[in-house]
Order: sequence, then C-alpha cells, then structure tokens
Amino acid sequence: MIRLALTLYALIMSAVLATSALAAETLERALSRRFPQGSITSVTAARQALAELDAARREAEQMFDDERLRCYDKFFTASCLSEAKEIRRLALSSIRKVEVEANAFLRKEKAAERDREIAERQGRAARPLEGPAIPITGAARDGGATPESETKPDKP
Repeated sequence: MIRLALTLYALIMSAVLATSALAAETLERALSRRFPQGSITSVTAARQALAELDAARREAEQMFDDERLRCYDKFFTASCLSEAKEIRRLALSSIRKVEVEANAFLRKEKAAERDREIAERQGRAARPLEGPAIPITGAARDGGATPESETKPDKP
C-alpha cells in the first residue's frame, strides 16, 4: 500500500517537474489538434475557441511564473529567464494564431450580417407602399376634404 502511494506520488511529481518547454509544446499540439487551421466555421465555434484560449493563456502565464520562480534558485538566472521567456513566447504565439482566426471569422460574420440588414432595408425602401397613400400637402393635410370624401356621395 505504501509502495503504491509512493509510486503515485513519484508519478505526480514527475508530471509536475516536467520542463516548461515540453508543457508549452504539449499546449501547442493540443491547440492545433483542437482547432486545426480553418476549423472555425461558425460563430459558436469561434466564441468557444476564444473562451478556451483565455484558459490556455492563463495556463501559459502560470507555467511562465512557475518557471521564473525556479530560475531564481539557479546560478545562471539570466539564461534561465531568457529560456522561460522564449517558451512563453512560443506558447502565446500558438494561442494567438487560433485567436486571430476566431476573431477574423467573427468580424467577417458581423460584416455579412450588417450587409444583409442593409440589403433588407434597401429592399423595403424600393418596394411600393402598401395601402392608400397619405397626402402630406393640400386640403387633406389641413383638415379639409379627403380624397375618400370626394368620391362618396353626400347624404341628404
């Protein structure tokens, strides 16, 4: 029983102590597998991708913070920090690629929706008015005779 617990602990610790480069590469592969280029084809998928990318960005920043803290314990702190920054840059770069695609799709969809609304308004404006026209000048406007009263015979 103790041996099993120690084995599990060793596995967990080895997973935690994995290098940040491997974690960043894993994050990049997971993003490319989850959102291959050209896979965002709906507004729902774009919004979901952006929500998931926020979590991935937080994870990348957390990995960088953890690695940065480990760097301060090393003798060559500056080179360790440079490596950590490069790993962070690579991770954020892969996140940014998916983010750009999702935002581009949302912009394109919003522009298409705006174009549809404009076409609909122009179509309504081009159609003839339905029903009788309301005169805006003359006696009808001033409260005088209306075109309808002119055609009806007067009652004795």
